[in-house]
Amino acid sequence: MEQPKPADEWPDGPLTEDEAADLLDDGIAVWVMDADSEVRSATLPADAPDDAVIDVVVETDEAFEMYSYTRGRWMDYGTQRKDDDEAPSMAGTLASYRVLVGESDLDLE
Repeated sequence: MEQPKPADEWPDGPLTEDEAADLLDDGIAVWVMDADSEVRSATLPADAPDDAVIDVVVETDEAFEMYSYTRGRWMDYGTQRKDDDEAPSMAGTLASYRVLVGESDLDLE
């Protein structure tokens, strides 16, 4: 996994579910994590929308692109290629996420 770096072209605040769904243009599925209330209260600004998204994975045909809203900004956690046999399976990571839009080709079972 790469060291996170600022996602420069992302908005200043958390995404709404509709904004996260718009990321499907870049992939085949958009995964989001439904963080618990403790994480949300520590992460989100007071004016965040009720459906605020703070963790997103965009699945493309070739890879998984990971982003997280951390300390008031979006961070790019890198890309894990699907053909990288040395990388751990994304099934473990995405077990705590849900597909917001699209159709994943990842088998979680």
